[in-house]
Amino acid sequence: MKSEHRHELQTNDLGKLMAQAEPFMEKYGMKIAVAVGAVLVLVIGYFAWSASATSQNAEGWTRLAACATTADYKNVVDEFAGTEVAEWALVNAAEGDLQSGIRNMFTDRKAGNRELEDAKEQFQQLLDSSSTIPAIRERALFGLARTEESTSDGDLKNATELYKKLIQEFPDSIFRKLAEQRVKPVKGEKVAVLENENTQKFYKWFHAQDPKPGDRQRPGFNLPMPGTNPGSGGNAKKDSSGLPKLPPLNIPGLPEPLTSESDDKKSPDSTTPAKEKPESADKPATPKDTDKPAEPSQEKPKSEPATEKKP
Repeated sequence: MKSEHRHELQTNDLGKLMAQAEPFMEKYGMKIAVAVGAVLVLVIGYFAWSASATSQNAEGWTRLAACATTADYKNVVDEFAGTEVAEWALVNAAEGDLQSGIRNMFTDRKAGNRELEDAKEQFQQLLDSSSTIPAIRERALFGLARTEESTSDGDLKNATELYKKLIQEFPDSIFRKLAEQRVKPVKGEKVAVLENENTQKFYKWFHAQDPKPGDRQRPGFNLPMPGTNPGSGGNAKKDSSGLPKLPPLNIPGLPEPLTSESDDKKSPDSTTPAKEKPESADKPATPKDTDKPAEPSQEKPKSEPATEKKP
């Protein structure tokens, strides 16, 4: 009886609750259904986005590993913007522009300045971003310091500050020793390299130069050509570029140039076979030739005067 009574009470309570909830469901039931549907859509969308992002991230790392040129890295930066892959691609692109720019500063100043300016902007972009991881920031600091030094007009304060900042922020950096060589006095010197007056004068002079690709001239090598007399090469003359001509290069193992009939006989490439030398001139005397007594001459002796026979 007690269990039956208890069941009746529970049934009555459930009925009362359903009766009270009916007006509420009629008023807010549609809104609740919409909210539940929206939550389901968000959950499904999140999982779909997560799977897509994982796939894109994997593709980005694959593309990054396959990069071979600065242009390849820049393409990865554009295609995977906002990802860690893009940051690694950007620091590699900046370092590529830095290296190429330094080389071109000696031969094509316009191209060199353009590449160094691109490197500076890319390094600065990484340093200004709050999402840049420490490993990339370390490389960007060192790269920007080198860029500031390479483009200096003699004022090396910016480069010095960046090198010191690298040492302070990354005391265990692989670039620390290189940075210290620029901003700390080496043994036997009173001032650091970048604080040295001669260093500042050099950068001021170098900044004022304007080399162009057309300024480079091929050195005049005074090499002997086939069919010509190589000459002694003792006196170094200057060609139109003002550079001294080098003496003829005698490379071991190569035949001398063919210039005359007598040279043809000496040259190992000559088609005329060399005359064989007498065997006695080439071979040393053997014991057979030296120890054996000379054989008597085969010539007939001279006839002696006839003598009278006794009777």
